[in-house]
Amino acid sequence: MNPIHTPSDGGNKVNVLGIPLVIRIHGRDTGGVVSAVESHDAAGGGPPPHIHHREDETFQILEGEYEWTVGGKTFLTKKGATIFAPRGIPHTYRCLGPTPGRLLCVITPAGFEGFFEEISALSPQQQQDIPRVVEIGKRYGLEILPPPGA
Repeated sequence: MNPIHTPSDGGNKVNVLGIPLVIRIHGRDTGGVVSAVESHDAAGGGPPPHIHHREDETFQILEGEYEWTVGGKTFLTKKGATIFAPRGIPHTYRCLGPTPGRLLCVITPAGFEGFFEEISALSPQQQQDIPRVVEIGKRYGLEILPPPGA
């Protein structure tokens, strides 16, 4: 494995369900050990509740404020906070406040960035086909959960 340097404007830019992401470090460059993905979240934005069955995620808040629910516990975070979401544990987050947020997600082991690439390759209309997105997610060990109260 070789050292990796991704400049501040580098990485593979993808759009997943309206969320701009930048794959800063791809697992193919780390032998599948780790990947890193930067998320640019609109105020009020975030993923649906979900479980990763194959990988752990460690998040670093780079900008903004977020509300997180991890393993049934809900808490607020600000710039500089770090959150660990282990595999097998339901989690989600929502960007709060009037300004967008930005976070870095370190994924171990790597591989889930392939889900982002596969979804991004779909047209915006195809990305709205939720059963299709759920089916793609299953191939990556992702279980999308119904929203609370549903």
